[in-house]
Amino acid sequence: MPRMKVPKRYVIVLLTFICTNVCYIERVGFSIAYTIAADAINVNQANKGLILSMFYYGYVLSQIPGGWAAQRLGGRRVLLLSFLLWSLICGLIPLDPNRVVILVLSRLFVGVAQGFIFPAIHTVLAQWVPPQERSRSVSLTTSGMYLGAACGMLFFPSLVKHMGPQSVCLVEAVLGVAWSVIWLKFSSEPPRTDLPKVAMPKVASREKIKAQSTGVVAPRTIKIPWRRIIFSLPRQGSSLTPLGLLSRLLHLWPFLHSGRPQGL
Repeated sequence: MPRMKVPKRYVIVLLTFICTNVCYIERVGFSIAYTIAADAINVNQANKGLILSMFYYGYVLSQIPGGWAAQRLGGRRVLLLSFLLWSLICGLIPLDPNRVVILVLSRLFVGVAQGFIFPAIHTVLAQWVPPQERSRSVSLTTSGMYLGAACGMLFFPSLVKHMGPQSVCLVEAVLGVAWSVIWLKFSSEPPRTDLPKVAMPKVASREKIKAQSTGVVAPRTIKIPWRRIIFSLPRQGSSLTPLGLLSRLLHLWPFLHSGRPQGL
């Protein structure tokens, strides 16, 4: 009986799903581990807020450079390098709440590294997945974020209790390096033969009609409607809704843990 060959693009989508899962395990895991370690030595709220927020400063700063790098260097390569960078930082930097400067810089660089991941993922999916499958592929990929956040909140408190806060960072580093090795082995640049052909309707544009009549082919330029995109209500809603949801997912544990009555 012949073995059924799984299309390579399905493997790529599955790997990007695991990628977002591991990323959110890291984000939630650090919040849990650091909050417990900081509360154990009575770190003030200002320092806790500073360290927990530095990830997002780095994350915001690297979004546009991440898109540029993915287009220039390739999404596969950028995804691999960014994953290795934040994994190594998690594994090598000690989780000591007294070392505020080191933690601030490490979280900043972890945020910068992870800021490259989603632009790289979208570049990879655009290269591998045909248009009629992209909505399902992106939905599956992004669902890994919420599963990762749930897994982190479920398992890491017990891990901290039995093995200490530093164990969380080590587990995250192992997961990140393991995913990088799997990505390096099973991913590749998309050959044209792996992409299914999509029948596109042939529509004669004004430029083509003019070129046929005059014999002169003018270069076609596309003007991006940035103003309409920025002020589009659906676009604003799609941006704000995940922001509020992720804020609840990523910061629920620190607030619950910091605000709990003493002795619980």
